[in-house]
Amino acid sequence: MAQSIATLIDLHDHTIKNCQHDTFLNAKRGDTWEAISTDEFASRVRNTALALYKLGIKNRDTIAYVGQSSPEWTIIDMAILNCGAIGVPIYTTQSVNQVEYILKNSGAKAMFIGSEELYTRLKDAIDAAGVEIVIGFYEKVGNSPHNLSSLQKEGAALDKENPDLYKQIRSVVKPDDLATIIYTSGTTGDPKGVMLTHTSLVSNVTACLQIFDFYGQEDVTLTYLPPSHIFERMILYVYQYSGVQIWYAESIEKLGDNLKEVRPMVMTTVPRMLEKVFERVNAMVETLPAPRKAIFKWAIKVAKQFDTEGNNGSFYMIKYKIANALVYKKLRLGFGGRLRMLVAGGAALNPELGRIFTAAGMPVLQGYGLTETSPVISVNRLGQNRMGSIGEIIPGVEVKIAEDGEILVKGPNVMKGYYKNEEATKEVFYDGWFKTGDIGYIDRDGFLYITDRKKDFIKTSGGKYIAPQLIEQRLARSKYVEQAVVLGDKRKFASALLFPSWEALRAFADGRNINYNTDEELLKHPDVRNIYDGVMEEVNNTLAQWETIKKYEIIPGILTVDNDQLTPTLKVRRRNIEQRYNDLIEEFYKEEHVEPIRE
Repeated sequence: MAQSIATLIDLHDHTIKNCQHDTFLNAKRGDTWEAISTDEFASRVRNTALALYKLGIKNRDTIAYVGQSSPEWTIIDMAILNCGAIGVPIYTTQSVNQVEYILKNSGAKAMFIGSEELYTRLKDAIDAAGVEIVIGFYEKVGNSPHNLSSLQKEGAALDKENPDLYKQIRSVVKPDDLATIIYTSGTTGDPKGVMLTHTSLVSNVTACLQIFDFYGQEDVTLTYLPPSHIFERMILYVYQYSGVQIWYAESIEKLGDNLKEVRPMVMTTVPRMLEKVFERVNAMVETLPAPRKAIFKWAIKVAKQFDTEGNNGSFYMIKYKIANALVYKKLRLGFGGRLRMLVAGGAALNPELGRIFTAAGMPVLQGYGLTETSPVISVNRLGQNRMGSIGEIIPGVEVKIAEDGEILVKGPNVMKGYYKNEEATKEVFYDGWFKTGDIGYIDRDGFLYITDRKKDFIKTSGGKYIAPQLIEQRLARSKYVEQAVVLGDKRKFASALLFPSWEALRAFADGRNINYNTDEELLKHPDVRNIYDGVMEEVNNTLAQWETIKKYEIIPGILTVDNDQLTPTLKVRRRNIEQRYNDLIEEFYKEEHVEPIRE
């Protein structure tokens, strides 16, 4: 548990004093993993902070940074905090227009950029915002005279001239000072700058340290989520405080290889990564001889019956031990063989999938939070892991359910407000409680559940309410559906757009020897249409009559951040999608009477 830390500077000091080892931050350079020791990390942070001061950065100035997850990202983040400035992280996938808005709104005085490619893409936004200082993570970008290495040399020289300066510039930072402004991507309108103080973030770090056990340098994590997202960033602070070895994945594409190389013990993830892993495992199993395939499917059936809260009978445990010896051990090896917990956030976890991974000895602990809450509000724990829930409320945080079902939160982790946006700030607070915008409930044992997003509720022209996210999640459980969007607000019935999982669909086509020249031609094939009719029928059978999908279409494409149909955190921009496919959607609603699909 964290001891006497009031600011993230205190957290950094604790790390340097108590977590000395040679493999603190680790990244692959070429074909070789290279390590940064705790002492080297401290020195780089110190020198970077001093160099920023020399460049004219003062207490409470804002500094933007955009780049891939790396030791350099973590060093920059801590250097900004240690010179008393306010960090403004930006997603590498953020649109140029949004980056320009963020830079202007935050008044960023300086900006760190991860690559020449990123700089070229964002140059117009940087110029339009009038950013004074541009610094490359590695090489110098554009015409800038600075990169991180040159900065650290300048900082080291300044430190020799004035050894007390570092202490002086850090001493002015107070717990209630802003540590960061994080711009939420938003599904509509301009991003809003969430103001989080040192207290906000430290309170969340402290709560997580009370919930989870970490074992210093003996512990190993592999981080692959973008650190610009508050979930991964806060967890990186937890790792730093605990002295966990942090290994940075090379990329999503190389994550499988990195898992086997690093063999992590703890990880954070998003559910979609687990879904993709399981889809690939299933595809591989289909190629096995019939006896081995049957054993795998039997073991998965056993895993689906696993009680994650430990209430498994003796007869079940006999089957479980056999399945573990034959199948689960092999699944664990795919993740390196040492994982003791996977903390999942950012989206809903399919309880069945969570149960399978947990049964296989890799417990998946679903949590919940928002950027505005630093982020964690609730999380499942080892030994208290209720599938389908988003866990128990973390220490120091209060949650209550409003009359309309909205989840309300109060605590030190809650944001100070939206930067330069008093109106939006007032809208999300009620009598001191932060309004999450999520609908949910708390069961009698204190586990929190989400049923939908308040603003996403669809109200049909007949006055019936439909929770689209719940239906979308069920549709996306099919290996043939990458994404689903349910529509129907102020309409007579619900409809859906399905975006295929092309890897699974093409494998199906190859297995059936289906000939096609274009994606559109493949989607029109009767056998393919039958797949999606079946998916829709299966989901419709779980819904009330007024919720059922009456019409749907398969879209030959994918939703992406680049086409502005997903936010950088992969939430659906429903309004943009409705505009993009307006003609198709209007076709859904031309007929007066429509029967449910296969009902």
